[in-house]
Amino acid sequence: MTRIFQGRSTLAARSLPRFAVATLVAGVLLLAVTPAQAATAEQSCKSGKNKTAGKYAACRENAEAKLAAGGDPSKYTDAIDKCESKFSTAWQKLEDKALAASASCPGDDTPIKGQTNAYTDRVAAQVAGNRFVDNGDGTVTDHETGLQWEKKDNLGGGPNLANPHDADNDYVWSSCCVNPDGTAFTDFLVKLNACTSSDGGTITGGFAGHCDWRLPTITELQTIVDLGALGCGLGSPCIYPIFGPTAAGSHWSSTTLFSNLAWVVNFYDGGSGNVPKTSPVYVRAVRTGS
Repeated sequence: MTRIFQGRSTLAARSLPRFAVATLVAGVLLLAVTPAQAATAEQSCKSGKNKTAGKYAACRENAEAKLAAGGDPSKYTDAIDKCESKFSTAWQKLEDKALAASASCPGDDTPIKGQTNAYTDRVAAQVAGNRFVDNGDGTVTDHETGLQWEKKDNLGGGPNLANPHDADNDYVWSSCCVNPDGTAFTDFLVKLNACTSSDGGTITGGFAGHCDWRLPTITELQTIVDLGALGCGLGSPCIYPIFGPTAAGSHWSSTTLFSNLAWVVNFYDGGSGNVPKTSPVYVRAVRTGS
């Protein structure tokens, strides 16, 4: 019985007119291939901004590549300017289009451009073998970690707390034993982050124009140890020379071991340890970013 039924079904299918078979096949294809839903104005804007940021990064890297190949530095500057112009123009068009459609399209171009600049600069520096760069404003940028470090000065002249960059200054982590309320925070960092605003929008002051200086973590502090530095372990600090005068002693990190102990790096020999938070210890500030 089954074979008879199947045979009849096959015969019936073969006997269908050609146009009916074609219609049936077309219907199946329509069901199988459903058009993708059109992106909303908000989705299109977000997608466009990602593409624009990617093109901007590629444009800058191309300019870096030409410079690395012996290109004219003035042409490099012109190329970077063109990259920025194209980026800003494309970004504004995306925002205008989203605004016209009453769509939300977050993402300000200024911080995104800054992040892209920092990334491409960092890649170029590493490719060129230039890990550390003296910024000429009392800071050093490490292109391997992306950290910006404070430089020190006036080593050997005795402490001068009026100058937070004096390499002879030492500070306590905690005024008593636990909380980060010692002079490292209430004096040293306060002086570096002395930022003000007269209009509630623009900010002035702050060391090297920044207001986010902090103590480094223990792992961050270990990244500037140079065990190959001349005199390391013999009285000279085990640190890359570009960081300027440095006391060959312990420097605070922001990292704690127990409630009353914090980690330090001793630049006499480059080793790490921990000391009571009320101990007077040297400091060096850091911030994340270029």
